[in-house]
Amino acid sequence: MTGIGADPGPAYDAIVVGSGFAGSWAAKELAEAGFRTLVLEAGPVRRAGDIPDRAAPGVTAGDHDERTRARQPVQRTHFNFGPRGPHLFVDDVEHAYETPPDKPYTWIRGMQVGGRSLLWGGSALRLSTFETAAGDVDGCSLSWPIGYADLAAAYDVVEDLVDLRGTAEELAQLPDGHFRGKPPALTPAEAAFQHAYRRGNTRPIPVRFVSAERGEDGWPEFTMQATALARAERTGRVTLRSDARVTSVTVDPDDGRATGVSYVDAAVPGARHHARARVVFLCGGTIETARLMLNSHSPRHPDGLGNSSGWLGRGLMDHPLVTSSGVLDGHPPMPAHRSAGRQSGLLVPPPQPQTGDIRPFALWVSLQRGDAGPASGGIDAQGEMLPYRHNRVRLGDTRDRWGVPVPVIECGYGPHEDRLYDAMRREVERAASVAGLRLTAVADTLTSPGRNVHDLGTARMGRSPADSVVDPDNRCWDAPNVFVADGSCFPSGGWQNPTLTIMAIAVRAARFAVGLLRDKAY
Repeated sequence: MTGIGADPGPAYDAIVVGSGFAGSWAAKELAEAGFRTLVLEAGPVRRAGDIPDRAAPGVTAGDHDERTRARQPVQRTHFNFGPRGPHLFVDDVEHAYETPPDKPYTWIRGMQVGGRSLLWGGSALRLSTFETAAGDVDGCSLSWPIGYADLAAAYDVVEDLVDLRGTAEELAQLPDGHFRGKPPALTPAEAAFQHAYRRGNTRPIPVRFVSAERGEDGWPEFTMQATALARAERTGRVTLRSDARVTSVTVDPDDGRATGVSYVDAAVPGARHHARARVVFLCGGTIETARLMLNSHSPRHPDGLGNSSGWLGRGLMDHPLVTSSGVLDGHPPMPAHRSAGRQSGLLVPPPQPQTGDIRPFALWVSLQRGDAGPASGGIDAQGEMLPYRHNRVRLGDTRDRWGVPVPVIECGYGPHEDRLYDAMRREVERAASVAGLRLTAVADTLTSPGRNVHDLGTARMGRSPADSVVDPDNRCWDAPNVFVADGSCFPSGGWQNPTLTIMAIAVRAARFAVGLLRDKAY
């Protein structure tokens, strides 16, 4: 879209689309640097009381009424749908998407102020040099144009604000963070496993996660309302508009740079608006960002904003899992160790990688944390999905009630993931044997794409505009005042949960934008 009409709308220094992990951190950095920032969030405002206390016993999706079965068939599959409640997840009917019949995709969404920070399990892991350089080693993906050294300072910024729990282990394949405290004590079964199990040159360590403690304002520490978004709003330079669904990025017809965004008021049918800014940050989430950029086509960007390489919308990834559960015949149940929707127990990072036909994977081990006897446990393996070009998001022929084409998600596994499944299952079974866990269920296939809610790719960063969408500083090659700072910029996924890296990338990109704004480059 290029035309603005008679009223170009209010002007800001920066517009941030999305208020989740990436958007809140970008807004914080921009506002604290002195720049007037508009944050547009497609969903509603929440209250701290809308999030149940995670220390309370959880409920299952089956405890909810028939309406959730009809209206939220996809969202119900998320492990925190029951404990957190259906109100924090989107209505699947209203926010529809399409998939090919033979390629199901599970798209979990928390469209609200704070985004999916209200839903996640809290795992916060740094990438290492092994992940950022993986493509140079095996040639199976584009390597990151930045390395661990480029992200380290941004990781520090994030960890200095959030309440990160963990233990220093000095593992090259999983750099230590700035830990405020240690995780809760291990159960006896987990402590025994930690002592007995070894995998190459690695060992089990306590999980690393952001605390669920509530601050003085009542928000749990893992939410953006307790951390980055609160800091952003405290500056007085942030305007936050909820129920504001951005439909396109508007551009100058002469130079192709962004002039602002068009958005609709989700609460007022027919109410359409435009806002202007010197820079635009796209932080709405991997699939929504691809959808928005594809819908932002114009004579200067005929195939979508930033799509001169043809990679926009492509390279969609998730982290596949092999899940298992079983019974610990030699241990009593310990209800006091209830996990309550959080990461718990032990993490087994992969050994330092060697050249091979699969990329590294990790194990998550939770033992003796059930509510009642017999004592139970689970061991899950998480690995890396390659960024295949044919796995993509495109615009469908159907439009939603705001006039935006419904996304079509085409995503499936390939030969690498088939080999990965075999290796992960073997290691899960070996670990279960060491733990004394009598397996009663082991997944006979990988979790379907999207099920792990680690959607990544679709606007990947790279060293050249010929094979990527954004540059090493997260600027769109084709419109350099547009920054893509959410999970869509990942050129590959690594094995780690991506949330901490998404926040760090947003910090790094925003600080780069601050320098340009101060220099009046835009």
